[in-house]
Amino acid sequence: MSEFRFVNGAPRKMLLVIEPRSSEFWIKSKATVQVLVEDHDQGLALDVEYLPNGLVIYVEEGRQVEVRQDGRLLGLDKRSRHLGQRLNGREEVAGDAQLRCS
Repeated sequence: MSEFRFVNGAPRKMLLVIEPRSSEFWIKSKATVQVLVEDHDQGLALDVEYLPNGLVIYVEEGRQVEVRQDGRLLGLDKRSRHLGQRLNGREEVAGDAQLRCS
């Protein structure tokens, strides 16, 4: 498994998106995140896009992905129709509200 690890050092939560599935995760402030991607020991390189309100990680189609926040496994099933707006700061999201699924 290849691993991408980061800490959300921002004072508020951020959006992490895994593409091409468009799986979304709200990452708490100061949380440590691990993104683990199946790579069959090939040392897979991941493309990461930094946007004003979050990160997008691009993974090859068909690869198994796990996302952990402070060691807790997060589900890969949340998706939104307003993803671009949220990542680029055009839509405010209150508190810890859950995302609507498409």
